[in-house]
Amino acid sequence: MSQEMSREKKAPDFGEELASVETTEGDEELLLGRDLLGALIKAIKAFHFYPPGNPALKDIHDQLHKKLQSFLSKYHLFAFQIGEHTLSFKGKALYENRDVKTSLAYFFYKDGLRELRFMEGVGDQEIYGLIDLIRKGDNINKLEDDLVTLLWEKDFSHIGYLATDEFLDEMPVLIPETVDEFRENVVSEPVAHEVEIDELEDMEIPSLSELLSKVIEEPSILDRSVYSLNPDEVERLRSEVEAEVAPTFVFSVVDILFEILALEKAAEPYQAAVAILDKALDAFLTLGEFQKAGDLLKRAYIILKTYELKDWQSDVIRSLIMGAGEDLRIEQIGRVLEREEGIRLEDVNGYLVLLQRNSIKPLIKLLGELSNSKARRVLCDTLAQVGKNASETFIPFIDDHRWYLVRNVVYILGRIGKEQSLPHIQKVMNHEEPRVRREAAQALGIIGGAKAVELLIKALEDADVRVRAVAALNLGKVGKKDGLGPLFAVVQSKEFPKREPVEVKAFFDAIGMTGSNESIPILRRLLERKSWFSKGKTEDVRIGAATALGMIGTPEAAAVLKAGKDSKDESVRNACLQALKGKHV
Repeated sequence: MSQEMSREKKAPDFGEELASVETTEGDEELLLGRDLLGALIKAIKAFHFYPPGNPALKDIHDQLHKKLQSFLSKYHLFAFQIGEHTLSFKGKALYENRDVKTSLAYFFYKDGLRELRFMEGVGDQEIYGLIDLIRKGDNINKLEDDLVTLLWEKDFSHIGYLATDEFLDEMPVLIPETVDEFRENVVSEPVAHEVEIDELEDMEIPSLSELLSKVIEEPSILDRSVYSLNPDEVERLRSEVEAEVAPTFVFSVVDILFEILALEKAAEPYQAAVAILDKALDAFLTLGEFQKAGDLLKRAYIILKTYELKDWQSDVIRSLIMGAGEDLRIEQIGRVLEREEGIRLEDVNGYLVLLQRNSIKPLIKLLGELSNSKARRVLCDTLAQVGKNASETFIPFIDDHRWYLVRNVVYILGRIGKEQSLPHIQKVMNHEEPRVRREAAQALGIIGGAKAVELLIKALEDADVRVRAVAALNLGKVGKKDGLGPLFAVVQSKEFPKREPVEVKAFFDAIGMTGSNESIPILRRLLERKSWFSKGKTEDVRIGAATALGMIGTPEAAAVLKAGKDSKDESVRNACLQALKGKHV
């Protein structure tokens, strides 16, 4: 039997998973979309099935590339939605497989993906890159990465996605497909910080109510005098802790040591008990017991907040807390995170947010060096909380030569949301890496204010289409009426209808986000205007104008759409009917 016959016999079969669809003459896009989705599934399965270098892979990839380019040249965007067991296009389920071991839909869904998008201009390298990520998906260490994290790291120019996210909710910015999607996902304020801190002798300490709600209530003590130790007894206890390797002993001795701190008045044994607690903290971190380490720090905060301490006692406790964020301790944490196995990143975040400002620079250094990408995302979230009153600490890193670290720092500054960061974000608006500029536009939308609006207006002329789209959406969110003029100046330009569909949609969605009736006359003209441009380009503008009217949602906007659904022009009718389905008008 020939090699090709053998290959054909063994090739994976996906035909039964693709659903048949009933179509009419106007459903050509649906038929082509089904055919393209089938080619994509075939390519993914083939790259799993055949070893690298097999000639069959090139043929299958070439077929996918040809069909994708043909589809995008006609419709400009191919986006399919991901359910737990299904893949859908234009509201119809085209793929279904309920076997979680073989289902491609479930493979995407379990990692948080909810939509994949291919935009006009996608090339071989991006297609190969995406399939390679998917091919490696079965071997991803879930403690380190998931498919969404790897897509975030790749940041393809012409492949987008919609995903749920365990830690962060901002990456990447997606242009909503419907009014419902827009209203569901829009964020108008900076993310709230869970750990509240207040000033105590120039030191930030988490609030007592929050700490008490998270720490197990200490047992009642009938006779505290039995816990009083002399220096010799403390030294013997320290020796036992250092010699003991069983972590359960370390866990129990911490409770005893905190009882000692509640009673001890002499300086030497008090300091010795805290020194042992410091070693216990080291033990917890080395073992990857971040929850235990966090509980230890919380109890230290409680002592500092509630006990009647002498100055020297307060200084000792502060030293313990500050030491938790020193360079060597953060380096130790980095080594544990690189180890990957057995680490709960939720617990890592819970511990790190208890650190003080002295931990910020070491954490940023770790952020730039850590290879565990999922842990890097946790560090971003942590730094946004720890640094919420210390945004100036991040500024020197704006000039770092590593673009990915600059992007993360800009993201953190956006989450902190202080206007004092705007001059530094303005600086990176000229960064050579478009992903940094795009993050800057997103940060401006979170911070807001007149200066942010001014910078977003300038970003509407950026050389990168995705930067322009993000800038438009954020201008619509924070600019309101001040942003309408610049947005309409672009939308009414002669060349605008020739732009990519995702950008056209972004600008119209931004106009809709302002919610202003002032935009209705222009939107009505754009909806009804005849054009010299191709039918597809004209329809993009009409659909965008109708969607914006639907997002505005006022009676005046609804009247335009209701009149348009009776238009003699079929494309106007379709655009208005599609917008009215949003149910907000």
